[in-house]
Amino acid sequence: MLKAEHITTGYGKKQILTDVSFSVDKGDVVLLSGGNGSGKSTVLKVTYGLLKPWLSASEGKIVFEGKNITALLVSTMIRQGIVYMPQKKNVFDDFSVEENLLTSAGIYSKAEAQERVDKVFEILPKLKTMRKHTPFKMSGGERQLLAFGNVLIHSPKLVLLDEPFAGVDADNSMILRNCIADLQKRGVTFVIVEHKRQLLGDLVSKEIELELGTIKLI
Repeated sequence: MLKAEHITTGYGKKQILTDVSFSVDKGDVVLLSGGNGSGKSTVLKVTYGLLKPWLSASEGKIVFEGKNITALLVSTMIRQGIVYMPQKKNVFDDFSVEENLLTSAGIYSKAEAQERVDKVFEILPKLKTMRKHTPFKMSGGERQLLAFGNVLIHSPKLVLLDEPFAGVDADNSMILRNCIADLQKRGVTFVIVEHKRQLLGDLVSKEIELELGTIKLI
């Protein structure tokens, strides 16, 4: 479903990834592990097109469902079925829960956007009870549920998550974990950076360990 081939990239002149290659099958929950600075978040960003493979590594590319998606626009990624949830700045602080979801659904018609919001409320009913709340009135765990709702609004095929359980309490962690499990059963694929490995448990079908920007173990 997803292949990263010979990816070398970084920020400015600082190289972070060196010749990284891996594959992900449909329905996988792939855990990216490794120490701080190992390149885990960078893998998510280059997969989503927020970073480009360096020009010197001309063979480097990202392939999704047989198509070369290297460095496509975010809007194009979303329409391909790929959605990314960063660790921080993943909600609209000044908007209510419902406004957050409608804004995320802004690439669709008004009627379809509302249908998608209603669907998210079915999947995450806790958000429906908080539909008029702004993130300023929500706990860290509730904000992460909203961020995940902003992902689900697009009915994704592939979800890239950067530490989704960071700052999340036990109850909301379980809601999020169970939602990931349900979506996996429906064939949704996940690539996740997460230090709290135990929360994912037996959902993980593959672990890719990074060390200093290279793959140490798959």
